[in-house]
Amino acid sequence: MLQSFRHADFNELAGLWSSYFPPRYRVDADLLRLNTVECPVFDWGASLIHAPDGPAHGFVVVKKPAAGTLYPGKVSDDAYLTAIAYTEPQTAVDMLAEVKSILRNRGVRKLHFGQDAWHFFPGVPTDFAALKNLLEVEGFTEGSEAYDMERDLTDYENKFTMPEGYKARSLEMGDLDKIKEFMLEEFPGRWPYDLEEKIKREGYPHCVIGLFRGDQVVGFARVQKWDDKVAMAGGVWKMDLGDNWGSLGPIGISAALRGKGLGQALLGAALMHLKEKGVKQCLIDWTILDKFYGEHGFEIARRYKSMNLDLESLPAGKQSRKDVGLT
Repeated sequence: MLQSFRHADFNELAGLWSSYFPPRYRVDADLLRLNTVECPVFDWGASLIHAPDGPAHGFVVVKKPAAGTLYPGKVSDDAYLTAIAYTEPQTAVDMLAEVKSILRNRGVRKLHFGQDAWHFFPGVPTDFAALKNLLEVEGFTEGSEAYDMERDLTDYENKFTMPEGYKARSLEMGDLDKIKEFMLEEFPGRWPYDLEEKIKREGYPHCVIGLFRGDQVVGFARVQKWDDKVAMAGGVWKMDLGDNWGSLGPIGISAALRGKGLGQALLGAALMHLKEKGVKQCLIDWTILDKFYGEHGFEIARRYKSMNLDLESLPAGKQSRKDVGLT
């Protein structure tokens, strides 16, 4: 029996997740709830729990596009498979058949694994063959690679000097209008929304290190640590990172100032900030800039491959039932 997430037991689902994914990808019930039903683009009609005789045997989480809903941008006809977990392969096949039918009947053309708003995964982990094999059987094709990078900040020393006339510091409440204007000007799209959402949930902008030239914001780095109110982006793997974990990213510099060494200087200052706050293992998620972060001692810790399904190319399947109880 396929059920909606209306009355989901997230402790049960987190246990199912942990029994399916390798230990380094474990999440807790609060984080699972945050990144699913508490996300504004969670798809209530296409996200399902398979519970034929009581306990859940599987679940699948789908999200709608964030652009045009959470932040300005062209609305796409894509959908995002945020996560799936199951006890038996046939359960996964049955759930995905229903998901495909629902999405095709809506006119959705592409289904992507991960890369969603409030994501867990930037793609399929390359060290988890079972998931990759399932998606390949289901018609998904492999795309580009991305990775997470990590290092222990205990012995980190910043070798990059901040150029004269610039300084990096934690944002204060009086900087909110400045950082918002900067983000919308330099990085329109997802990043301004993600930054604003993190600040709102923390209740104070301490989670952003700003790069200033005078009183003008010319760069930013989002940082997190173990005692934040919510864990987003790289913080989703906090259970693997251990006590006093931290994460950094995204990070960006004004386009007019790139190539002057400011990015490395800002990164170094942000990492020193985390170290001084007591952070040990630090993660930078969803990147391809291994050389940039490698200059600070970061090494690739997890690799991911994007996987995408062209729903239009699939043979016509069964008509979806009406989403009774699933909307």
